[in-house]
Amino acid sequence: MSEIKFKLKYRKQMYPVTMQTTDTIGKLKEEAQKLTGVPPNLQKVMYKGMQKNNKKTLESAKFKSNCKVLIIGSTFKEITKANIPLSEKDLENQIQDRKGSEDEDELEDVFTQQKHIKILEKGIPSNAHVGIKNKHYPLPKTPIRYVLNETGDKVQLIFKFTQDQLWVGSSKSTKKIPLTHIKKVYSQRIPDIEQYSVLGLQVGNTNQSTIWFYFVPTQFIRAIKKSILGEWGL
Repeated sequence: MSEIKFKLKYRKQMYPVTMQTTDTIGKLKEEAQKLTGVPPNLQKVMYKGMQKNNKKTLESAKFKSNCKVLIIGSTFKEITKANIPLSEKDLENQIQDRKGSEDEDELEDVFTQQKHIKILEKGIPSNAHVGIKNKHYPLPKTPIRYVLNETGDKVQLIFKFTQDQLWVGSSKSTKKIPLTHIKKVYSQRIPDIEQYSVLGLQVGNTNQSTIWFYFVPTQFIRAIKKSILGEWGL
């Protein structure tokens, strides 16, 4: 048995935590409740994917010192304020559909909605473009391969600046998105694999019109935003 120190991230806050390697995911959720107010049965723990087994130890889950663990979920106060029925099944369904009012809150929804979690659980696609964190590279002259789309299929992102379009190519078809139709660009690094990010392109007037891509190499995110929105969009 040995001590392990790491950080829990919940929304905008980071919490230092010290536990034992023999402690379980269930125990971690109890500690997270003390810090965040989110009940254990409503928490989702993201570290190297979704940690679903409450009996699994931190050691067997390969937790390491100084790692970052994402906690997602809503507190009972938030739930009751929204007049959400308090059955566990309804709670979880409503939490997945909860929408934020600001850009950063909308990004938090990437890690709270089941439709996004299902794609992230697939893991990094085979033959994916190598991701690099803490670096900013210009867009490659070749397609950005392979990222996942909203149905979990592998696609390539191709910027056709002469036509002012983004081409999203799959084995079945190619979708052409005019860059002028993109109103906002959202991005957030994926917890524990920060060399890859989630990318959202809002093509209408509301966030409901956002097209999502997963496991986009982080080093290209700034260049993507600049290419679509210009310098002011960074």
